Amino acid sequence: MKINIIPTIVVASVAALVGLLAAHLCGNTSKDTTIGIITGVSLGLTLLPIAVKSGDSRLDVNMRIVCTIFATLVLLVNFIVCLNVPKNLTIYMIIVGLILLIYIAVIYKLVTASSE
Repeated sequence: MKINIIPTIVVASVAALVGLLAAHLCGNTSKDTTIGIITGVSLGLTLLPIAVKSGDSRLDVNMRIVCTIFATLVLLVNFIVCLNVPKNLTIYMIIVGLILLIYIAVIYKLVTASSE
């Protein structure tokens, strides 16, 4: 596996800017910074494998599809929470954490299945 530098910088920049947008859309609540950081980090984690190039083109396509699906899911959850800021962010953090753990498990399974 090879990590491409320029796509990695682009992915990190997009994630940071979307996190800033989420924080701005939350309004002037006390939780806008937390939601913005969680949005940026979770989007960055879901989009990072797009910048990775492996030797197998089928694996690359499958990883990009999985990344796109989970990034869309993460964005949807984050913007729903952002537009309806709850009093307690615990449930939100648990949902985003579960989505990211499932995402990591799927990516891990894809990588290990392709190396067999």
